[in-house]
Amino acid sequence: MSREIYVDYLARVEGEANILIKFGENGTEELKLKIFEPPRFFEGFLIGRSFEEVGDIVSRICGICPISHMTTAILAIENACGIKISEQTRILRKILSMSQIAASHIIHLYMLVLPDYFHKNSVIEMIPEFKKDIDSFVRMKEVLNGLTALIGGRALHSVTHMSGGFTQIPDVDHLKSFINKLENIKPDIEKMLMLISRLDYPSFHQQSEYVCIDNNAEYAVNHGRIISSKGMNIDIGEYNDCFEETQVGYAMAKKTVIKQRSSLMSGALARLNLKFNKLNSETKTLAEEIELNIPDFNPFHNNIAQALETHHFVEECIRLLKEVDLVDESRVRRFSPGEGGAVTEAPRGLLYHWYQINRRGIVEKANIVTPTSHNFSNIEKDIHAFVDKFKYLPTHELKLNCEKLVRAYDPCFSCSVH
Repeated sequence: MSREIYVDYLARVEGEANILIKFGENGTEELKLKIFEPPRFFEGFLIGRSFEEVGDIVSRICGICPISHMTTAILAIENACGIKISEQTRILRKILSMSQIAASHIIHLYMLVLPDYFHKNSVIEMIPEFKKDIDSFVRMKEVLNGLTALIGGRALHSVTHMSGGFTQIPDVDHLKSFINKLENIKPDIEKMLMLISRLDYPSFHQQSEYVCIDNNAEYAVNHGRIISSKGMNIDIGEYNDCFEETQVGYAMAKKTVIKQRSSLMSGALARLNLKFNKLNSETKTLAEEIELNIPDFNPFHNNIAQALETHHFVEECIRLLKEVDLVDESRVRRFSPGEGGAVTEAPRGLLYHWYQINRRGIVEKANIVTPTSHNFSNIEKDIHAFVDKFKYLPTHELKLNCEKLVRAYDPCFSCSVH
């Protein structure tokens, strides 16, 4: 007897998508994550623009991770054009990126994930019963947004961050005032971690090829080589030799796979699986308290990984703010024509930008591969494995768990159709 699961509109994700699963006598016959968000052609209208405009333009790809797109684009242009940056710029960029990733994680966890596990349609319905938790969420978000805004000029689309550095350096006393503000939200983060770690996740283990960037010095966010759980270890310039984008007829987004292999998983869980030893000691202690076992092959636990990362990034921001001593710098504007790319860790995973710049400083070619494009194939693979294992569940339960699984990846379908 045939059976079908159809999620007409996948709620509580960024962008527009649905899920179609058809079962036959021999199991799953058809499975599609249909991304029907209209294409936005960012790569196309970057052509002909000055390299100085690229960061501002690509930050509009996403209202949740604009810093990631802007930073990756700027790094790619600096690599293409031979623009050097100072250590101070590198540190400010790292704080900027970590504050945005942490803010994105808590939005995902509170607004998109938690309603599923408490049988609510939205976070609004949670307020009467979980007011203290929602108040905690707001406190964390305000502090993290404030730090992002101080460095970037505003919380979302930065106005100070440009190739070569920053047009304006924040006041050092104002910046250091965030040390206490971040310290004050650490109890909220720990409470969030305990809440997220104790949710009733399905017992589902599905190994993937986990991919992230890594370097010897830190829990890498903006700089490093691309590594994987199956031995990949490549320079950013080798990206196109190892990854390829493919098109499917039922989605506006492309799928990115590893050449001659298969799908990949990037994001918080992939980062923890590959570089857990580089978390700060306090975050590692919390991981032990919640009994998280690394490597962890349950994709639903990406939620737990995001909560742990939030704690790590706040700790790292505090450490860097204590050490930083800012000086006024002139932003380097000299460049040489060339081509180059960069890969960073966005909240949802691996983000790649590549540009070709001519001698007049004009973009001639552009390529952007987002975390959701990197994860697209793996999401479908995980759904397939999940429904095969739990096909005995009533249709409404199976449907809800498929939605939970997609949401655990924290996809941004708007980014994927850039």
